[in-house]
Amino acid sequence: MFCICWHYFGLLKIYMKRISISNILLVTAFMMGLAQAAEAQNAQAIPDVIENIRVSIKMANSKELTTFMGDMVEIQLPDQDRNNYSKTQAEFVLRDFMKKYPPTNFTYIHKVLDKEDFKFTIGEYVYAGGSMRITMVIKPSNSKYQIDSIVIERK
Repeated sequence: MFCICWHYFGLLKIYMKRISISNILLVTAFMMGLAQAAEAQNAQAIPDVIENIRVSIKMANSKELTTFMGDMVEIQLPDQDRNNYSKTQAEFVLRDFMKKYPPTNFTYIHKVLDKEDFKFTIGEYVYAGGSMRITMVIKPSNSKYQIDSIVIERK
């Protein structure tokens, strides 16, 4: 709040009313609490997303898996080049892959979840004829985590 007073020479002076230090500290503590709560919410969200992706792959549910993708996703299948696919195309590509190699299990071997700008997972995709490695990069986009790329490789 400002108090406007005219100096006896006619100059305008602006005086700021006293703001107590305790009020400033209170507001600062409140803002820090909000920031920590938002960070905790994001930290809790990624394990849920990672687990839901794991279940979708294990159950060969390509439709559910694409709900964790953005509009475009980069996919590399075994013995093929990387390609960018729309969400709809990705569903069909992954569905065909999972029909050809029906999963019996999918588990994570390694997860990097502490990076702010991306998350990284390596998983083992087990099917009747053996196993493959699936590497995924997951990035925050539109206030949620989305799969940016999937690389499926023979072991």
